[in-house]
Amino acid sequence: MMKNILKIICTFFLLTTLVPSTEWGYSILPVAEVKPGMVGKGMTVFYGEEIEEFGVEVIDVMHNFYPKLDIVLVKLLGEQVEKNGIVSGMSGSPVYIDGKLVGALSYRFGQFMKEPIGGLMPIEYMLEIEKKNKDREITLSRQTPYLQNFIHAALVGADDTFWTTILNYPEPMESTHPQLNIISSPLMFSGFQSELVNHFISQFRGMGFTPMIAGGAGTGKPQKTSFQPGSAVSIVFLTGDLAIEASGTVTAVGENKLLSFGHHLFNFGPISLPLAGTQVYATLPSLMGSSKMATATGIVGTFLQDRLAGAFGDLSLQPNMIPVHFEMESPFHETRSFNFKLASDPAFNNMLPFYMRMALIQAAYSARLAGEQNSSRLRGAINLTDGRTLELNDLFTSQQTFGFLSSGADAVSAADLVTVLMGNIMINDFNGPDIASVDIRLATMPGKKYSKIESVWQDKTEVKPGESVRLSINIRDNKENIQKISRIIPIPKNISGRQLSIIVSSGSALSRYEVQVSRGKFVPKDFDHLFKILSERRKSQNLYIQLRERDSGLIVEGQEMLDLPPSVTEVMNSRASTGTISRVPDRVVYEQVVPMDDVIIGAKRLILSIESPSKATSSNGNDQKAWYQ
Repeated sequence: MMKNILKIICTFFLLTTLVPSTEWGYSILPVAEVKPGMVGKGMTVFYGEEIEEFGVEVIDVMHNFYPKLDIVLVKLLGEQVEKNGIVSGMSGSPVYIDGKLVGALSYRFGQFMKEPIGGLMPIEYMLEIEKKNKDREITLSRQTPYLQNFIHAALVGADDTFWTTILNYPEPMESTHPQLNIISSPLMFSGFQSELVNHFISQFRGMGFTPMIAGGAGTGKPQKTSFQPGSAVSIVFLTGDLAIEASGTVTAVGENKLLSFGHHLFNFGPISLPLAGTQVYATLPSLMGSSKMATATGIVGTFLQDRLAGAFGDLSLQPNMIPVHFEMESPFHETRSFNFKLASDPAFNNMLPFYMRMALIQAAYSARLAGEQNSSRLRGAINLTDGRTLELNDLFTSQQTFGFLSSGADAVSAADLVTVLMGNIMINDFNGPDIASVDIRLATMPGKKYSKIESVWQDKTEVKPGESVRLSINIRDNKENIQKISRIIPIPKNISGRQLSIIVSSGSALSRYEVQVSRGKFVPKDFDHLFKILSERRKSQNLYIQLRERDSGLIVEGQEMLDLPPSVTEVMNSRASTGTISRVPDRVVYEQVVPMDDVIIGAKRLILSIESPSKATSSNGNDQKAWYQ
């Protein structure tokens, strides 16, 4: 009787121990049964698609490497690992002891190690990842604090700190053994110049990637790929004529599903990124840290989970991607076309516009000569899934900058505009439409094309409501040619103040002023409001003339309430602490837009008296900084 009870208990123990692996078809060795001195084998690809074995010897189990998560410390054996050490791209390589799956190679010690010592993520932790996919819709969200950064960049341009801020991901959970690091994943760039990739190398390394140049940009088309434990696999961010992908190794394969990497990329939880088969060109040995050079062979599924213990992918599900068509016309009127697809994933939506930016810069650079100072005309559209279109129409010119991107500053500015507009659509939390496709045409013209507002005069210093004033504007281009512009500006009949400000400005200067003094106007309350803000952004090739009057109005939830009685203003101001109400220092009573042939730079301001004698003078530009910077 006692023997039968013991048999039942043992059988129950074995069944419950192996339940997680039954679905995947593997016998597992729990971390609790791993002992120092055990030997086994690991599997990975060092070249092509051939899976090779390497030896493994257990050193010990490191308990609570993360809270309630143990890591198996191992030494790797064999010719390949003795020559290359633990290689970037081996993340996820399965390790077996006595034919049982122990876990995935995931960690390595720092540089210049004399022996290849690393850490395994136990397989029982990785098997839990699939279960977390059941609450995917509950936890999936855009969840980013950067919408206002993207709006500001769309209106006034992306400065040097914008992309650094956007790519500033939270630090991942720290282990209790900081000297044992996650094996960095090779981030492969196909179709890119090394100079461009190196320009951003610090950002990629900060994300935990090892950036590398590779050839053979993938087509992105589904291909028949047979994954096995040890196969190379890639997470795809961009595919087509230009490609960006991060590679690792498959740990376990089930029916239309796989586990890989053995560690997190960003620990974002639910994700939706393309999953691709991968070919390894070569393994490049280095004392600083060896790495695989690889390329994706075709998208065959979707990664759905990025967790502390690894990544889970579904091979039956095709990912959502954004098709991009880009035409680049050179100064010699030669046109080159580029087609690629950008991943569409709410969790990575602040990173994906940056990858798109790199692709546009590279495509533009490939159709022009190095060292040229050019200007570029941008046309195109960002097409949304609800049928609306965000038009792309602006002019950019080279500025006096330095470094690799200096000669192509116009192309960089054009790429910035496209990608920050895309970023606004991708990261907002308004549950609005997604991006269906993007069409871009960038025509490059030789030489710089900019003109500066040099001086402005008015023919009157005092007017009555309903009268008009003539403005004389001198615009000086980069070749010192003067263009004279004359405009009649009507004074509204309903002016109540004693003064008007006459503003003559470029689009960027005026946008900076408006964002500074009426910030609440550019905080969207819903997607329609956001779309309106983006659609009405000021263009760089326009000259803007405004009449502004002091005002006691307010901005309430992004909408202007102008010329309010003092009693109403006082009551509303008492609610300003809610963050949805802000004051309006002045209001626009008249605006005129003058299309120009060049990028306009600078701004001037004049004062016009209403029914009161005063002497107005031509602005010398010294007050320019005070109002729009």
